[in-house]
Amino acid sequence: MINPHKQFLAVKTPSDEYSVIEVLEMETPELGDVLSGELESLGGETLINLTKEESIDVFIQEIYATKEQALRLLQAP
Repeated sequence: MINPHKQFLAVKTPSDEYSVIEVLEMETPELGDVLSGELESLGGETLINLTKEESIDVFIQEIYATKEQALRLLQAP
């Protein structure tokens, strides 16, 4: 799930929950891209976009969210 206007996206984690992340100074990954890294820790992280073979600096805003919670966060002003 992606909100390209805010550079926010929700990533499904290995625990079947969602992390909501803000992409910092990089191109926002596309729907279907596979991301790797510490997705269940709040704060600044560097993730790897395995699909595009590039690193992405992000700020993780929310962890352990349900799909519904993640959608609400993406749609918030």
